[in-house]
Amino acid sequence: MLLLRKGVRKPEGELPIANDRQTVRLPVMSSVSQTTSSGAKILLQMQPSPASTISGQASGSTTVSGTPRLTDVEEAKLEQMRSAQWETRDVLSGVMKRFSAPIRYAFAYGSGVYKQTGYGGASKPMIDIIFAVSHPDHWHALNISQNRSHYSFMGTLGSNAVAFAQERLGAGVYYNPFVEIDGVLIKYGVVSIDTLSSDLLNWDTLYLAGRMHKPTLTLRRDPLMRITKQVNLTHAVRAALLMLPKNFSNEELFRTIASLSFSGDFRMKIGGENPQKVQNIVEAQLPLFKSRYGSIIEGLPNLEYIGQDLLQQDMSPMARAAMVRKMPNNFYDHLVKQGRKSGIRLPPGLGAEAINTERLVAMENISGLTTKAIESIVARPALTQSIKGLLSSGLTKSVAYMYSKNTKYRSASEQK
Repeated sequence: MLLLRKGVRKPEGELPIANDRQTVRLPVMSSVSQTTSSGAKILLQMQPSPASTISGQASGSTTVSGTPRLTDVEEAKLEQMRSAQWETRDVLSGVMKRFSAPIRYAFAYGSGVYKQTGYGGASKPMIDIIFAVSHPDHWHALNISQNRSHYSFMGTLGSNAVAFAQERLGAGVYYNPFVEIDGVLIKYGVVSIDTLSSDLLNWDTLYLAGRMHKPTLTLRRDPLMRITKQVNLTHAVRAALLMLPKNFSNEELFRTIASLSFSGDFRMKIGGENPQKVQNIVEAQLPLFKSRYGSIIEGLPNLEYIGQDLLQQDMSPMARAAMVRKMPNNFYDHLVKQGRKSGIRLPPGLGAEAINTERLVAMENISGLTTKAIESIVARPALTQSIKGLLSSGLTKSVAYMYSKNTKYRSASEQK
């Protein structure tokens, strides 16, 4: 169920979104041809409108028409990356054919797909894949029958127990790590298509939505996911703008976006993740980020290029408050909680959104409040999902996985 806010006046240049706080049920699709037009229209309205040029909004700024082109070096690097994408997609398409259970949508992500600074060529990382399915219980029943060895002791308990652990614990994903298929080492996660769509639109946990802020490789397409992915990326840009100053580089923007899913993740504090991970991702994948976010940046009326790699945002309270009102309800609720903790008077109720957002963006520490709001969304699901890994992976695989992560952490710390 998707919750959208109503009664918000949109700045000129953007399409209106659906009525606020209105409950909208995503269309149920048994096949691509059964996509309902009403559901698609609602989601399309949430996207930023395209803009062919960007005009200056702040006095004294030199604006750039449209999104600046990539440099020749970046173009060559992007072409190299896309060539590697096709090779990886071909390999992983072969891997997916080994699964008889139906998969609605699939994507791969992480250092096993896209190079990150700090990874040598000697050790090839495990490839992370997500399978979005219509009926997790049925999917696991078929997969346990075909691939029992992929599961820990949970497979013995049956598909009902696996589906229960997937849906009720953590962030709604069930991972099987260290699975080797045709010589390719993968970790695949299974998620309900509804859970994934809701996280992308509503930021329920930011577990998968946050991972999809970074470059991902689509292995199987779904028309609904194409739309929800764009909405999620637009949310990410808007959240980052609340954390950034008036002028900033596009690399700073992408680092802020890439850091969202790591905010509040306990693994970043205990040595479970490379502390340089965000920098490593953006540094190695900058052309992909530019390509991924270019049209979104161009379509936002409160954001413009004032140089080749320099951006400027509209810092007026009206524009920033309107931006917050377009963010997911879950983010807004967490931001309000953080605002109240810091001493701001924020009245409850649906009619208080206008005044609440204006008061929040007027705070000098709105960047810190945004960070804390994101952390409060991420923290619990990240922790419980990791604990669930002990069930889904088993003790031996869990220890091996944690050891590999800690090795990367120590290696990065030594390089500082």
